[in-house]
Amino acid sequence: MLQQRSSGLLLHITSLPSAHGVGDLGPEAYRFADFLYAAGQTYWQILPLTPVDPGAGFSPYSSPSAFAGNVLLISLEKLAEDNLLSPEDLAVFNEQSLQGVSVSEAPSTSGDTTSAVLAGPLVLAPSTLHAAWLKKRPLLQVAAETFLREATPGQRSDYDRFCLWQTDWLEDYALFSALQEETGEPTWVRWSEDIVRREPAALARQRELLHDRIEVIKVLQYFFLRQWNELIAYCYTRKIHLIGDIPIYVQFNSADVWANQTLFKLDDHLQPLFVAGAPPDYFSEYGQRWGNPIYDWEEHRRTGFAWWMHRLRHQMSLYSLTRLDHFLGFAIYWEIPASEPTAKVGEWVKAPIEPFMHAMYRQFVHLPVIAEDLGARTADMQPHLRHYGIPGMRVIQFGFGDDLPTSSHAVHNHTENVVVYSGTHDNNTTLGWFRESSAEVRQRLDEYIGVPVDEDNVVDQVVRLTMQSVARLAIMPVQDILNLDETNRMNTPGLGGRSWQWRLQSGQLTDEAAEKLLKITKMTGRAEGA
Repeated sequence: MLQQRSSGLLLHITSLPSAHGVGDLGPEAYRFADFLYAAGQTYWQILPLTPVDPGAGFSPYSSPSAFAGNVLLISLEKLAEDNLLSPEDLAVFNEQSLQGVSVSEAPSTSGDTTSAVLAGPLVLAPSTLHAAWLKKRPLLQVAAETFLREATPGQRSDYDRFCLWQTDWLEDYALFSALQEETGEPTWVRWSEDIVRREPAALARQRELLHDRIEVIKVLQYFFLRQWNELIAYCYTRKIHLIGDIPIYVQFNSADVWANQTLFKLDDHLQPLFVAGAPPDYFSEYGQRWGNPIYDWEEHRRTGFAWWMHRLRHQMSLYSLTRLDHFLGFAIYWEIPASEPTAKVGEWVKAPIEPFMHAMYRQFVHLPVIAEDLGARTADMQPHLRHYGIPGMRVIQFGFGDDLPTSSHAVHNHTENVVVYSGTHDNNTTLGWFRESSAEVRQRLDEYIGVPVDEDNVVDQVVRLTMQSVARLAIMPVQDILNLDETNRMNTPGLGGRSWQWRLQSGQLTDEAAEKLLKITKMTGRAEGA
């Protein structure tokens, strides 16, 4: 799949600068595309674009929908350009105004109460995602209502086409969200029995009663997709391609589980029988209990993996390349009884990866995906990746352990059909990683590079190694390009609501930074025409 040497940067949309407390699809996204172009980059990698759950700390990997867009990313400036908001609306909503917003902890809607306990309290600064969420939602509501009231015939026709094309997921998601708002009960298994069991007459009645609320939800999804497509089109003019991300699991309290109950291992009361996670290891005595419901893979196989094919097709329409998170779960997964409070008790269960992969290749002749094949039991995935030619991931930071000579992450063991990262969104920044590394790791780094490495030059050296790799695609978090420390980390697994808050500051991406990156991109044959 990866035919030419190229490179790109990892920066989620929420991390862009913005006057509204969270990065969005507005002017700064276009400025970042310009920076990538000036720096000779080909790819912009982001995290999942699906809706976020305030109770799950706004993690993009914990969503109430596998298909919908995160309306928090809708640009208010672009809505104002469309005369759906007034200049006065934007004037009262700025970064400073967020400091007066109460950001008490939101109740989790994930359906996994133990994960919130184990992760600790949600810690939020005055101008964080939660504050922006509280301030932005009323303005989005105003814009949607204005559109429904004042849309021209052409705009209405475009909206109707969107609803028709996206109906397979949009109707269920809109009703699900409207019911959460109307009932004040975020957890669907606590709704009335006829709605929980999706009796057709009950659903039809609710769609009629909640018609106006449902329309607002659908219009916001229309706004999101329209703004996303506009950004993609601009990026293409700059020869920039987007890399997206699909979490393997979905949240229990999601439109997906509610609308597809037979595709998950649920009991007679529609509660999860088992949940996903990872077993105990050197880093975690109790393992990781993620709390997501486990797929009923036999039912997926019986349906020809139709839900997964629909999900993949939808996501591939948004990106040039798509990263499949936790690819191991398609081959073998850690199944934890739902009654267990930690991941210590569980067992490895095989998933039907061969028929699943075969189904994917029947649907998509050229599969534009990257497999996240990190962590334990990577050997279970490699035969399948090799057979289908799917690129996996290599992380420079992982290559300096005591297994350096044989480590697949060490640069001398890379192959062409992989994607090499200096670090990922789950890693510390390279400078932060170096500061926390043992004396043994630092010594190996010195000896491998051949020069003394310290805090002043480690980031440049690791970026150089990343770009010099034989891997055809190299990706670096923006934090590494800017030589930022551990306080700029995007996510620390297990930290709950204290992650996902990092923001790029306006003016940090300078012409000098672009020129420096362009120079090494050309030098390592990763610039177009190099």
